[in-house]
Amino acid sequence: MKTVQVNELFDVLPGNGLELNKLTQSPSGVPFINRGRKNNGVSALVDSSDYEDALQPAYTISVAGGGSVMESFVQLKPYLTAYHVFVLKPKKEMTLETLLWYATVLRANKYKYSYGRQADSTLPFIRVPDLSEIPIFVRHFDFKKYEAERVLDNSLLKDVSQVQINIDKPLKRLDELFDIINGVPSSKVVRNEIRTEKYSVPYIRPSKWQETSIDQFVQATDQLKAKTFPAETLYISTNGAGSHTYSYVSRETFIPNSDVSVLIPKKQMSLAEKLVYATLITNNRFKFSYGRKPKGEQLAEILLPTIL
Repeated sequence: MKTVQVNELFDVLPGNGLELNKLTQSPSGVPFINRGRKNNGVSALVDSSDYEDALQPAYTISVAGGGSVMESFVQLKPYLTAYHVFVLKPKKEMTLETLLWYATVLRANKYKYSYGRQADSTLPFIRVPDLSEIPIFVRHFDFKKYEAERVLDNSLLKDVSQVQINIDKPLKRLDELFDIINGVPSSKVVRNEIRTEKYSVPYIRPSKWQETSIDQFVQATDQLKAKTFPAETLYISTNGAGSHTYSYVSRETFIPNSDVSVLIPKKQMSLAEKLVYATLITNNRFKFSYGRKPKGEQLAEILLPTIL
């Protein structure tokens, strides 16, 4: 992996070095960033009328040089900082997703420091992955879309909480509730790292996290029509020591690979009910291992409750 120093990607600025007790707090003020690890580093909102020319720009990364050392956050609004809070300003334009990833990378260096060994002088020289090494899932992650989906997810919480499981009836085999459709081997598709107009459909692989389940992108051809599934489709990872049995409901149209099986309900199911079943199926993970995969009969015989 190609790595570079932090100061090759960012201008490392010293921050403001202000004290909160000498500022006026205001509900309509700007964020005051300290060296804490909570609330994105924001300890208060302060009146900035005396510091308009000293405001740190939005879409920069604040880094604690001491205290909760290396706690790093992307700041979306202009802000002021306390002592020993550094500001990383990108030398080249970076997307919000890229900034969030670098903040995570910087925070991963926390183990190198302690209360007695701060990052004040070494921060510019910490080595981080080059821009060319940013993972595919970061480059194609849409934070604004994610935030919009979080609002939807929050509204779903009520619906999910109202789903009732029938505890009086016997458990049913998974294949009594769902039709199981296996995915497409990689030898049958042409993949592309970048989402384009032609290669626009995610090719889904087993993953512990839904966000990292996109392998690459493929073309939804007529030959793959039967293996192309819409948003709100339930699927399960059937392979991988760290990925098997994890089940999710898709957020967009996708094509699964051969280590992912799609579960089509035999009866009409709401999105909330599919989400409940995704959790119930994932809870069977303890029954399997790398040598005993949830495939074929072993997948079909998973026992699940019915929903009222």
